[in-house]
Amino acid sequence: MIKVLLIEDNPGDARLIREVLSDTDNLNFDLKWVDQLETGIELISKDIFDVVLLDLSLPDSHGMETIISFREQAPAIPIVVLTGLDDEQVAINAVQHGAQDYLIKGQVNSSVIMRSMRYAIERHRLQGELYNLSIIDELTSLYNRRGFFNQAQQYMNANAQEGRGFYLVVADLDGMKTINDTYGHHMGDLALMDTANILKEVFSDSDIIARMGGDEFTVVLPDKLGYSLNLDAFEELIILKIQQKLHSFNLSAGRIYHLSISLGLFHFNPAMPVTLGELIIQADQRMYTHKKEKVLK
Repeated sequence: MIKVLLIEDNPGDARLIREVLSDTDNLNFDLKWVDQLETGIELISKDIFDVVLLDLSLPDSHGMETIISFREQAPAIPIVVLTGLDDEQVAINAVQHGAQDYLIKGQVNSSVIMRSMRYAIERHRLQGELYNLSIIDELTSLYNRRGFFNQAQQYMNANAQEGRGFYLVVADLDGMKTINDTYGHHMGDLALMDTANILKEVFSDSDIIARMGGDEFTVVLPDKLGYSLNLDAFEELIILKIQQKLHSFNLSAGRIYHLSISLGLFHFNPAMPVTLGELIIQADQRMYTHKKEKVLK
């Protein structure tokens, strides 16, 4: 079953599309038709669709803005543009703005439109996989450095606009070089995966957790308390949670190494905005202070 959303303001064209799809043999589809972009966007928030057939000239949107607006609201749904314009430049622009295919009304039959939808769905899936590969750390399945900056910058911009604060944590796996030199790099990789799992247990699924490279990790989490705790107190709270997890892990996991993590955090205050890079530097400095304190003990 392929679930299709048709956004088309011409009832005659919509009827023809339904008739074309009805001629398809041995393939079930569920077609829902709306005549405005806004109505289509409302519908995708309530239902799941495999592909959208999108007219570029609608009562509430026109041209490339139609594609842009839809993709902003539904980036996971592949788009096949349906238009009466037989214009190669328009077709190229549509693809450049996120459409998977471009079909001319009156020139499509059941095999053409079904092939286009199938290819659009598959290409979109492959693009999604490639994008995920580009932002996910293969070893730990956390965001990689690129993925972190992509997600964290969006999060920072949204929080700045809404006047909300958040915390950025920098965490280091202690003694990574010693683990590699003593037990081999395969054990170093295992220690990194263990560290990632500890962070996943301490922080929420909705938090942004990343491996920045080597033995360095970062986390972005919301300020749910409205900064009612001072920075030192909240940092101590997070350190305590991680130390409790580490204690249980080191007692029960049976590793030949002792897992240890140092961390520091800094608070983003929308009233005194800084860059994401500056936040990382501030948290990093606090992390090294924590690491030195552990060595002195």
